[in-house]
Amino acid sequence: MRKLMNVLVVALVAGPALVLGQAGDVNKVLADMRAALGGADKLATVKTLTAVGRTQRTSQNGTTSEAEMELAMELPDKYVMRSVLANMGSMSVYRNAGFNGNGVINETEMPPNLTGGGGMIMVRAAGSGAPGQSQTPEQKAATDLRLIMASKKDFARMTLGMFGSSFDAFPLEFAYAGQAESPDGKAHVIAVTGADNFSAKLFVDAQTNLPLMLSWSDREPLVMTQTINRGGGPGAAPAAGGHTVQMGGGASFTTGTGGKPPTEEEMKKMMADAEARRKEAEAALKVVEYRIYYSNFKAVNGVKIPHTLQRSIDGKPTEETTFEQIKVNPKIDKQKFAVTK
Repeated sequence: MRKLMNVLVVALVAGPALVLGQAGDVNKVLADMRAALGGADKLATVKTLTAVGRTQRTSQNGTTSEAEMELAMELPDKYVMRSVLANMGSMSVYRNAGFNGNGVINETEMPPNLTGGGGMIMVRAAGSGAPGQSQTPEQKAATDLRLIMASKKDFARMTLGMFGSSFDAFPLEFAYAGQAESPDGKAHVIAVTGADNFSAKLFVDAQTNLPLMLSWSDREPLVMTQTINRGGGPGAAPAAGGHTVQMGGGASFTTGTGGKPPTEEEMKKMMADAEARRKEAEAALKVVEYRIYYSNFKAVNGVKIPHTLQRSIDGKPTEETTFEQIKVNPKIDKQKFAVTK
């Protein structure tokens, strides 16, 4: 599958001579794809969907980490993804990101050892205004709009591979863009556009009619990595100021107190510092190609759903999510989609 996809993308971008069938019928390709996914009528019966699994991420230096993830959606306009925001030794910081209609879901779960208390606390996620710092109504509205559009685009990219359709939460338009060909097979290429400059190409296997890959261009992600400097060898407590966070664009800062986990106040300061550095780091980001590969399709309640999503940025594998369990039309607690205040 990966070999086919790489060859197909090369064929598409290499030159017009390798892009065939420019006058193809986009409606037929979409209809065939939905039929392969279970049929339009069956797909229309899907009202809710949940998934749990694991995501393996590959860092810029080649190291990998794995963590659990959760997904929930209530079509057409509720969606939330719970994933790891940062790994800090044996502890993880989770982010809940999504939307409920036009309301944003954007929270960070801090484990007890980082809060200095006995339980999990929730704070606004990085990028939404640093904890302890207030935003003007105008700033909050702009931040919420940016976050909700990012989540709606993620929702659109995922549901394209699951249902071959768009939803009212983020309507899309489709146009036939050609056919890519390689010795391993052919793929229809569909141009997909939407609000907020959303633009992508959806590759559909011409033989199986299943979605193969989505490709788009955007600025490279702002990567934050953390190292803990230990003063006395393996197992020793962090040295004073031992938590160092490095960000894309060359920005970095250090936080922490000697021999102790950061308190809640120190953690808030760390996030505030990260927010202050974010803008200067963003200036160094370039535009690159992103891809999502859909594979490992399995039937769930009569609907074929990809159980593996592989992602790459600028030609480098970055993430692979494997859904260990997917439920179609389960009852979902409405609190799951609670809008962040």
